[in-house]
Order: sequence, then C-alpha cells, then structure tokens
Amino acid sequence: MSWNERIVKRRKVLGLSRAELARRSGVSYDNLNKYERGEVDHPRGKNLSKIAVALGTSEKALLFGSTPFGSNIRQSNTTLRIHGEVAAGLWMEASLFEGEHSEASTVLGDSRFPIELQYLLRINGESLNKLAQSGDLILCFDYGQAGVEIQSGDLVVVERSRDGGHTIERTAKRVVQSLNGVQLLPESHDPRFQDPIVFDDFDEEESQVRIVAKVLSILRLFP
Repeated sequence: MSWNERIVKRRKVLGLSRAELARRSGVSYDNLNKYERGEVDHPRGKNLSKIAVALGTSEKALLFGSTPFGSNIRQSNTTLRIHGEVAAGLWMEASLFEGEHSEASTVLGDSRFPIELQYLLRINGESLNKLAQSGDLILCFDYGQAGVEIQSGDLVVVERSRDGGHTIERTAKRVVQSLNGVQLLPESHDPRFQDPIVFDDFDEEESQVRIVAKVLSILRLFP
C-alpha cells in the first residue's frame, strides 16, 4: 500500500471528509486532493508530517506502514484503570466524558503494546451482546497515538457527536471494508442497534463519527 492510499484509508476509518482533513492539517484541499489521487510522488516540505499529525499517526507510518511492536516487550506489572463506559444509544453531555473519573482494576495490560496507551471501558447495556455481557470490560488501545492502522475485522470503540459536539454517544463496532467503503457494523442482537455506520465524505452527520480505540480483548471479572 502506498503512502497516499494510507492517507485515504486512515481518513475514512476516522470518518473525516477531505475538507475536514485539509482544515485540521493546514494543507490545502487542492494539494490533499492531488495526494489522494496519486498525482504527486511525495508531498513538499512538511505537508506529509502535518497530515500525519491530523490523522493521529506518524509520517513514517504513512510512508512505510505500521511497524508491529516487538514480541520482546515485557509485561508491565502496572494495572489498568477503567475510564468510563461504552453504551450504544446512550447520549451524554460531552463534558461528562471529558471529566470521567477512572476506577482502579486488577487487570494487567497486553504486553504487545505500550501500557501507557491502554485502558479499560465497562460495557453498559446490550450493544455488544453477541460477544459480551453488560458489566464486562473491554481492553482498549489508543491506536491513533501509536500510529497503528485499523484493519478490516477489528473491533473498535467509536464516539459519535451531535448538537454541535455537545452530546456524545460511545459504542463499539466491527470494522468492515467493502466495495461501499468502510462500514462499522454492530455486534449486538438487540434490534435497536442494527444500523451500520458508513463513512461518507459528503455526509455531514457521519463526519462527526470518530474511532478512538481498538479493542484488544473482552474481560469478565468474577467476584
């Protein structure tokens, strides 16, 4: 995969329109359009670096792909904290998400990834009942800060905003790459949560969707 294809893929996975990426990166829409169409061998100056920052990754990752973390990373003895809940259909004030109080847990992180980029969320409700029960925990990895690409088939945590960003819904979906683009599909039997999310550059509502983490595992804590 080329660097310009990685830009397109990551932009769509994050739910950003081309215009929004241009605004966030400070790179002109015309230049970004040329890059994505493959009309430029390599962006001039710091443009690729600016795009990488706006996409939550690194210039190196866009140029060469993600470098897997070494298997020789040792398990940290640091336990993770629970940073709130994931619950489809539950809209909350954005300030409540930002001010969430974390809880201690006895869960250790995944040794394949940096411990400082891992955290836990508690499942609330039936949004993941194909895979987990309400009250279970999901181990999340902030892939954006690490420059790791989301792949088709990954389970991810998604935040979706409305009312100009004043209210947020946080849920979990399965990433599926199809001929129609990147879709986020439900992992629930609940009829309320069956509508997929399809990223569309021209859909203003969908442009408010962003993937915030990759789910590494689902955990059930017994009393």
